[in-house]
Amino acid sequence: MRMHATARSISRPVQERLLGQAFTARVLAVFYQVCDLVTPAGDVVALVTPHIGDGPLNVVVDAGPGCFATVEPDMVARLEAGAQHAAPLLCIGGLEVALEDAAVWEPRPDWNALRARRAGVGRDAIPSYGIGRDAIPSYAAESLRAGWEGDLVALREGAARLAGLGGGLTPTGDDFLTGVMLWAWLTHPDPPIICRAIVEEAAPRTTTLSAAFLRAAADGQCSAAWHRLLAALRTGTEDELAAAVQGVLAYGATSGADALAGFLWIGIESRRPPD
Repeated sequence: MRMHATARSISRPVQERLLGQAFTARVLAVFYQVCDLVTPAGDVVALVTPHIGDGPLNVVVDAGPGCFATVEPDMVARLEAGAQHAAPLLCIGGLEVALEDAAVWEPRPDWNALRARRAGVGRDAIPSYGIGRDAIPSYAAESLRAGWEGDLVALREGAARLAGLGGGLTPTGDDFLTGVMLWAWLTHPDPPIICRAIVEEAAPRTTTLSAAFLRAAADGQCSAAWHRLLAALRTGTEDELAAAVQGVLAYGATSGADALAGFLWIGIESRRPPD
């Protein structure tokens, strides 16, 4: 028995890479509300339920938890690009997802508008949640801070040491670096050079899925939960900010908290006077 579903939204980079041409992908991992695919080119596409929501790798499927029950790792997924009068259709296991009516979602926030308010984003803008100078090993911390101040050799060294650190499909060290890169897009004078140095060192040293998230962050892309947090930092009330923080913390088992730790840590360190 086949299950038919409709895509509610699709990330703009995913839409640009995949729609309009047929492709075959391999199932990378399956969870209760997520099915991760990887294309032959190494691009990751995440089919997710509306509870997970929009993200830089995501296609939001209008279906409930458990909709990926017929899908198993290493299965083959095929996107039929759609002939005349036919909608693009993603077929995987016993699931068919129609992509024709999916709204295109932009994963890059309006960084120019956010950066215009960066002077108001101080170290006390978000509670620190106990994050201090010992949030990461001292050898990596010293390298990242030196890198933030312009020493790209040190920055690459710190990123290499954190890459793949910890367990899971998105290790703790990678999530921390994701948060560092998002703070760079918010406040650093030259975010592309900071992010490029980090991702070039970290991506080859970690998992396929985590590398995809790192590359997205290096391009200034982030999930809808981070969009809400960044917007709340700019114009939100204290209650809106608190709710947005909780939205980021709710992502994954620890991924949201680890990324927020990196965001807060470099925010604190970048404003700390030199020792």
